[in-house]
Amino acid sequence: MDTGFVFLIAIFAGGLIGSAINWIATRLPADLPMSGPPLRAWDDQPSGWAFVPFVGALDRETRRVDWPKLATDAAAAVIVAIALVVKGLTFDGWRALVFASVLLLILRIDWQNHLIYFATIIPGLALALGFSAAASWTQFLSAVAAGVAAAFLFLLLFMLAFAIYKQRALGFGDVLLAALIGAMTGLRGVGSALMLGIILAAVGGVLLVAIRVRKRTDFIPYGAYLSLGAIVVILLGQY
Repeated sequence: MDTGFVFLIAIFAGGLIGSAINWIATRLPADLPMSGPPLRAWDDQPSGWAFVPFVGALDRETRRVDWPKLATDAAAAVIVAIALVVKGLTFDGWRALVFASVLLLILRIDWQNHLIYFATIIPGLALALGFSAAASWTQFLSAVAAGVAAAFLFLLLFMLAFAIYKQRALGFGDVLLAALIGAMTGLRGVGSALMLGIILAAVGGVLLVAIRVRKRTDFIPYGAYLSLGAIVVILLGQY
């Protein structure tokens, strides 16, 4: 596929996806419970400018840059570019793009609010099972088995950490996210996705402490690293 074409599609499509993710992430209340309300209603709806890829991150009145939106747009553009180059305009390419976009939304919210919303997990599971069922019955069974196994493993880690340290090292949202990652990657990819996420969390945590951005006792958005690891496997791996 022509490099220039990929670049243009990545900029525009990725920017639009990133803007949509930013819109959802900023409309979900920070205290949204597991089975909470729908998107928060705004008294002042955002202007169309806020949905313009990349440049919409610049507030035209204050001239301040919305760095989270800009980073989300850039990440979505990279996802689109990799999906096009590695998998092309195929079923696998569209599936990888959809899955990675859902995980980017979860990553953004967890990094921002240190929460994983039930409202993002359930649609993600529906998409994961729907795509796998459309691919083949074997892939559907693989998605179900991997999702259950990943959730069970993280539930054990959740309870073990609480029993040892008397506090939650993982949130229950991480258990649900593990189930989603398993359903997206299937039995072939779930191990790699979760292991990469765990490694990224360890390295990221140490790095943030080393550069004094966070303290050792601070909360680390574990779900964000798990999502990033899964995005890498979904875009570059076979599952």
